[in-house]
Amino acid sequence: MSSNTVNAIKNKSQQISFGEVLLNGFLSTIKGMLLGFVTILAFVCSPIWNSAERMKKLTHFILFAFMGLILLWVLFWIGQRPVFTINQIQLQSNNDQNLAHINQALVRSKVVNQLTGNFFSIRLDVTRKIFEELSWVRSASVRRVWPNGLIVTIEEQEPVGMWGSNEGAKLINQYGELFTVNLAEAELYKNLVEFSGPMNSNKEVMDLYQQLNEWFIPFQAKVTSLNLSSRYSWTAKLDNGMTFELGRDLDQKDRSQLKTRLNRFFKVWPDAKEKLPNKIEYVDLRYANGFAIRGASKTESKAKELVLGTVVIEEALQDSGRKKVNRLHQETLETASKNNVNDLQKTKMIDGRKSE
Repeated sequence: MSSNTVNAIKNKSQQISFGEVLLNGFLSTIKGMLLGFVTILAFVCSPIWNSAERMKKLTHFILFAFMGLILLWVLFWIGQRPVFTINQIQLQSNNDQNLAHINQALVRSKVVNQLTGNFFSIRLDVTRKIFEELSWVRSASVRRVWPNGLIVTIEEQEPVGMWGSNEGAKLINQYGELFTVNLAEAELYKNLVEFSGPMNSNKEVMDLYQQLNEWFIPFQAKVTSLNLSSRYSWTAKLDNGMTFELGRDLDQKDRSQLKTRLNRFFKVWPDAKEKLPNKIEYVDLRYANGFAIRGASKTESKAKELVLGTVVIEEALQDSGRKKVNRLHQETLETASKNNVNDLQKTKMIDGRKSE
């Protein structure tokens, strides 16, 4: 080989770039991988094609799958027959009582048109939500009845009172939940309690209402109105005509103080009311050691307000002190009469103690 030929070969080899070398290597690798994949696939499939037993099982599998598809189609076709269309809806109450506001006419007008599907395809959770959107329904449960019916168990709202808010009057149930209905229908319920309070305080108001009814059992009275002010101060009116200022309630400590104040009032009241000439209309419990009362006078058109000290009352009663109580009460009435200028007057009877 001549030197010219050798030099030509060397020059040609020097002209190949590094990128071309990488490309050739990549193509060679891809080619090897594809060849290996084909080899593995042929190895896996070859036993099936070469085995009569495996071919038989494969044939059976395909046959059963085809028959299963046909069966599913037949079932689907049967399921679409009119006999399975929902045309019977039975309503019942969860407490075995008659439903007062939910009836078949209401269901036909507001529910039936929203139902989709038949006995097999209807979605029970969606159906339940449709019923719970009705104004007087608190909760509902739905189950199928063969072959074209539904049984719907309904818990109706039971209003305890009216909730006053900026958005208009709403009803409130025993769980403290607000709901909106036609107020004309609510007139069927007598003696609804009047509630009011800040936004989102309805459950808290209902909780105290239920406790107050328990606490007022010894007083033989029930709450007819309960208000929670923006300062979280409670005011309760009873069915005997009395109004109670209970004070603030910001935490559990305040709640226990409300109970303590009421217990103090109940303890003193039986003996104190005998010494009061007129019916009491107002009781203020927002004092550390006593309470204030106000009643309408029979001889005057204005009311008088008296502040009775718990310590004075208790000491007077323990001291065979019926005379002391009478004397203190008489002095209070005389002072109030002198200072009454067509207005409410307050006379304190706390023995050396200051009220809040």
